[in-house]
Amino acid sequence: MSDPRAQLTALRFLIAAAPALPDKADWLARIDAISESLTAAEAARIADGALNPAEVTRLRQDVEDAEHARDAANLQRMKVAGQLGTLHKALAAAAPAVAASKDAQADALKRIQWLSSHGGNDPDAAMAAVDAELDAPMPSRMVLELVAAGERRFTKPQLEFSVAEAMVLTGWAQTPVELMAQGEPWLASLLLKNHADD
Repeated sequence: MSDPRAQLTALRFLIAAAPALPDKADWLARIDAISESLTAAEAARIADGALNPAEVTRLRQDVEDAEHARDAANLQRMKVAGQLGTLHKALAAAAPAVAASKDAQADALKRIQWLSSHGGNDPDAAMAAVDAELDAPMPSRMVLELVAAGERRFTKPQLEFSVAEAMVLTGWAQTPVELMAQGEPWLASLLLKNHADD
C-alpha cells in the first residue's frame, strides 16, 4: 500500500484541479491537516525510538519499486491483450466468411486456415483490417507515426494507453496531466522512440 501522504497528495491535486467543487478550500485545508498530523505522528514515533528512520525510508522505497514493477507488468499485459484483440479483429475483417463462436482462438485458427486456402485479395477485407488497426486500443506503429506527424489524434482508449506507457517509459517522473500537456504528437514521438520495430 502506498504511503498515505502520497495518496493524500494525489487527492489534494484532484480536488485543487476540480473546477466547481463545493467547499473546495475546506477540503484542501482538511487534507493538509491530515497530512501534517501524519508527519507529526511519524516524527514522534521516530523520536521515541519506535521507528527506525532508515528502515522506514527503505521500506517506502521498496513499496514504491514494487508498485512501479506492478504497473509495468500491468502495462505489458495490456499491450499483449491489445495486440491479441487487434489481431482477432483484423482476422475477422480479412476472413468474414468464417463465423464467430465463443472460442476466439479457434476462430482465429479457422480464419487463418480459410485465408491460406482462399487467398486474401478482397480489398474490402483489407480496408476493414486497416480500420481495425487504426481503432485498436493499443496504438500501432502506423497510428503512432500518424499522430506524431499531426495527421490524426489518438482515440480515447489509445490516449489512455499511451499515457500509461509514457508514465512507465519516463519512470513516473511526470503525472498524466503533465504528459498530456506536452501534446499528442510529443507523446506519440516518445512512444515511437521506444517502440519495437515492426
